[in-house]
Order: sequence, then structure tokens, then C-alpha cells
Amino acid sequence: MQRDGALHVYLLQVRVAIRLSFADRANFWLQVGGMALNNGFILVMWFMFFAGFRSVGGWRLADVALLIGILALTVGAAGVFAGGYRHMADAILREDVDALLTQPRAVLPRLLACESIASAWGDVIVGSVLLATFAALHWWELPALVFALAGSLAVYLATGVLVASLAFWVRGARSFSRDVVDLVILMASYPGSIYSGAMKFVVYTFVPAGFVVLVPVAFLREPSVADAALLGGAAVVYAALAVAVFLAGLRRYRRA
Repeated sequence: MQRDGALHVYLLQVRVAIRLSFADRANFWLQVGGMALNNGFILVMWFMFFAGFRSVGGWRLADVALLIGILALTVGAAGVFAGGYRHMADAILREDVDALLTQPRAVLPRLLACESIASAWGDVIVGSVLLATFAALHWWELPALVFALAGSLAVYLATGVLVASLAFWVRGARSFSRDVVDLVILMASYPGSIYSGAMKFVVYTFVPAGFVVLVPVAFLREPSVADAALLGGAAVVYAALAVAVFLAGLRRYRRA
């Protein structure tokens, strides 16, 4: 790899973004603590629920802990290492892309690495604790867990990039992109047994919460080649679609 390659530039930029997020230590820890507290409140509600009910639709406390752990770690990792996805539509509409186009480097990685969200560390901490303690995982399942998290992160980030890229065509994409990402998080926060019919179609297509958490959970609980292929295929398809739409929008932006 050349030292001026896209990956090298991304790693340098994300390192700078992470350092900047640590700059105000008091604010950093307040944000981390606030996010951890928010996640803790949700967890307490689930613990109280399962104190009265052994299971719901076949889902037990350990399964919900696994689901929320994967979701928190996915959202946290995206915020820490690619936090620019949250405000990408804003960056496009503010024409921040102009400065990036003057440099012979890939634009998308730099947009993703332009920010590291301090509060996302709270998600990373909570997700890691849940997966290490309450999710009923074993150390020999670590490779499967890494694969599941990688697939989840790829689909989640791709969704964020895809909807943010609509800002190249539609000014209203600023709020729309945030709403879609928040909807993915919301729908991924519940056991898959509550989804059926049309809603099940939605969570595996337009709002891919199914590929962010439900397929990874199913794969970790009962590993199979079919689920591995499904998750890997979804990650590739969503990532390819996101990159294609972003590049198409970028070409339009250059011509404007």
C-alpha cells in the first residue's frame, strides 16, 4: 500500500478526528456518560420485563442482550471511526465537498473520517459489556462475533451513506437521512418476533434493521452457511449500492 493511498489517508484523518473528540475532556466524558446512561435505562427496562416473562416469541434475556449489544457496538463503532456519516447530507448541502474535490483522494472515506462522535464511545462500552457478560457467548465464538459485527457495521454505514447521498439531488435529504438512520436504530432495538408480513419485508429492505441485528443474532445463536452467506451478501450489496449512488451523485455535483 502506498503511503498516500486512500486507506492511509482515511486512517490519518480518523486518528485526528478521534484526538479532537478527546480535546475537551470534561465534555467528552459527559457525552460518554450520557450515552451510557441512556443505554442503561433501556437495559433496565428489558431486565424488568424479563423478570416477569421468561421469554417473548422465543426470545430470552440473553438474546435481547445479544441484540442490543450488537446494535450498540455497531452504532458506536460507526460513530467513533466514521462519524461523518451522521452529517454527510449537511456536508453535501453546505458544499464542503468542493474542498475535497481539489485533492486527488477518494472523497467518501474523507467525508466519513471527518468526525468522531464522542458519545459513540458510550455505545462501544455498553455494547462490549453486554456481549462479554449477558449475551451468553463463549470465547470460541469470537471469530463468528467479529464476522457478525463486520456485516452489521457494513450494512448500517452503507444505509447512512445511501440516504445521505440523496442530498446531491434533494435538499430535503438532510432531515430524511437522519430520520432513516434513527428508524433503523429504533427498529433494530426490538426482538425479530414482533415483525411479520409487510413489516418483515421492510426491515430486510428499505430499513435494513434485519441485517443490522436480526441476521447476526440468528447466525451467532445457530451458525449456518446460509445465514453467513445472507449477512455477507447483504453487506456487499448494500455497500456497493451506497458507493454507486454516492459516486453518481458526486458526478452530478461536479457537472453542476
